[in-house]
Amino acid sequence: MRWIPLLVAWSLLLAPAGAQSVLCLGDSITAGAGSPPGTAAWPELLAQRLGPGAQVAVIAAGGASLSSVAARPLLETAAWKDFESTGFETAVVVLGTNDSVAAGEASPWEDLERFDADVERLLDAVRGRFAVDHILLCTPTPMLAQAPGLSPERRADLTARAPRIQTFGARYRALAKARPDVEFVDLGSVWGPDQVVDGVHPNAFGAAALADHLASILRIERDPEPAPIRGRLLEGPLGCSETDYHGFDRLEFGLPGDGAGCTLVLPRFVAAGRPWIWRARFFGHEPALDVALLERGFHLFYCDVAGLFGAPAAMARWDAAYSIVVDELGLGPQPVLHGLSRGGLPVLEFAIAHPHRVGAIVLDNAVCDFRSWPGGRNGQRSDADWLQLLEVWGLTDEDAMAAGNGALERLAPLVDAGISVHVLIGTADRVVPPEENGLALLERYRSAGGDATLWSKPGEGHHPHGLEPVAPLARALLRDVGIDRHNPATWPLPSVEYRSSAAGWGPDSSWSDQVERMAALAEANPQRDLVFLGDSITQGLTGAGDRLSHPNGPRAIDRFERAICLGLSGDRTEHLLYRIEHGALAKLAPRVIVLQIGVNNVNSAGHTGPEVAGGLQAVVESLARNQPQATVLICGPFPVGLDPDDPRRSALDAVHGRARVLAARDGVEYLDLRPLFLDEDGHTNGRMAADAIHVTAEGQVAWMDAIEPAIRRLLGP
Repeated sequence: MRWIPLLVAWSLLLAPAGAQSVLCLGDSITAGAGSPPGTAAWPELLAQRLGPGAQVAVIAAGGASLSSVAARPLLETAAWKDFESTGFETAVVVLGTNDSVAAGEASPWEDLERFDADVERLLDAVRGRFAVDHILLCTPTPMLAQAPGLSPERRADLTARAPRIQTFGARYRALAKARPDVEFVDLGSVWGPDQVVDGVHPNAFGAAALADHLASILRIERDPEPAPIRGRLLEGPLGCSETDYHGFDRLEFGLPGDGAGCTLVLPRFVAAGRPWIWRARFFGHEPALDVALLERGFHLFYCDVAGLFGAPAAMARWDAAYSIVVDELGLGPQPVLHGLSRGGLPVLEFAIAHPHRVGAIVLDNAVCDFRSWPGGRNGQRSDADWLQLLEVWGLTDEDAMAAGNGALERLAPLVDAGISVHVLIGTADRVVPPEENGLALLERYRSAGGDATLWSKPGEGHHPHGLEPVAPLARALLRDVGIDRHNPATWPLPSVEYRSSAAGWGPDSSWSDQVERMAALAEANPQRDLVFLGDSITQGLTGAGDRLSHPNGPRAIDRFERAICLGLSGDRTEHLLYRIEHGALAKLAPRVIVLQIGVNNVNSAGHTGPEVAGGLQAVVESLARNQPQATVLICGPFPVGLDPDDPRRSALDAVHGRARVLAARDGVEYLDLRPLFLDEDGHTNGRMAADAIHVTAEGQVAWMDAIEPAIRRLLGP
């Protein structure tokens, strides 16, 4: 038996309702083959992400297969036979990669009935032996023939095998649908070509991506008694038909009365509270958000209101549809409303009329004032749509252009109800100009005290819709409706960074190696009373070779007599939270800690401004608990991006806003040093490197010049 311990200390504020115990079954991917030295396999990373007391055990063997006709069935390996523990809540099965290799007299993909029987045999064995509450049956992870550095022979092999694992995935899905104790999980796009070492086995970043995905599913509380929606619709009077929607079951029916087309897509499991997202228009277009929420227990609903432009006839139809979905089918009372383009009109009308029926709102290049589109006041004119709009609203051209639909003047009920609004904007949209629509709503909503978030897409027009990547928006919506309040920026984690040369650590090193070396350095130099804590920008003050300051030395940091640099390339707030308790800082008792963190959260992890602000606060609070004698001087994050309209700048604005609030606490000070690195128009100057992330030597000098008076004052004589 191999238990994977939880590697980090946790505060009670981060503790979930109950610790989870998970058994992971798989092959060499699960065992960690291909993982760079100093890094962990995905089950260990999963344990770190599941929270306090989480226990993850592994049954895995290189070459293991699911099928009995493949070379090495897992049930016949010593890993399975010698495993002794029981009492798991959940089993996660990631098998099938080796079943795609021809072996023996028959191949698994050539006898799918036998393959199905072998899958059932494994599921029954896991259920019977370990008494798990439920099993996640995962597709094989992707085979990526386009990964860099592969030989022609390897590319040809993976190209031939990839369709086989897709076939296995389809069989898993069908089998899981028939078993209430099994949930199907699609891992077909869990990592990309740069996250594998040989087209199959993940590097450290791929392992982290898999662990993140599974943790995001396992964290969500299930509905203990999900409504039998499929049966009610298929067996009921609505004439329902069933098809597929991106691997999920899609049910279609006509609305009683006028027969308007309705679509309900079922998740593979139902989250507690039975949440759902309601698409207003253009069902199926840019489905990334739909799929992300379906994977996390949301239903997806659509009721056709084409040609009605949010008019009373559309609202009557939606009222009837809402009654069916909530009162008859049993879904939760407050869906997320998703208005794309002209879909903004019915979303706003419905939300204003029924704020108690709304969990959150997403407006994607949305029409908020129909005078803009299709009226063409400053947007694109559409004569046919305008005439149809006038008819369904019962307006004359003059009245419509004079008053509009008035939604922007009627937002108070949404603000009073505390509804979060997410506004996606293509800044170059000339069809539905943001100034008359999304940005106008954003300004008015915030002015009235409402919670509105801008998701800016610089330089993009009305198309494409959606957000890439969609994960930050999905996380925000999960928090809005109370399904998953997890903030990745506040969750203490070791980094998986292993690219030692690129990180400035020299050859054959890893993040964990650097943490150990810094701890040893701190233990040998406990008198250091000034700590620089941060990421690669901070590491750049000294490099990784000599992290101590030296009087009269040539570096900008050397002006400080007893400084030590604890910056690490790639670090984010969650990594600092880990290092504060498990790294060099625990060996020291500094008087001043200079904190510069957050750029990597935004730039590489895609964390939102509010998430990073929460991460900064968590770091400051951890420092207050663990280093109460120290004053924390927050002086970052510095600007990112060449231009002032870079959306990463807006995200960092939220971080600096939180820093100002934190500076009101005892033992915390804040300096906004961003002007040092920008010209009068907001563009980066010569103190920023060409990547518009790091600072130059001149920038380091300016940084030290700016903070020196505060440091001298805090350190005293």
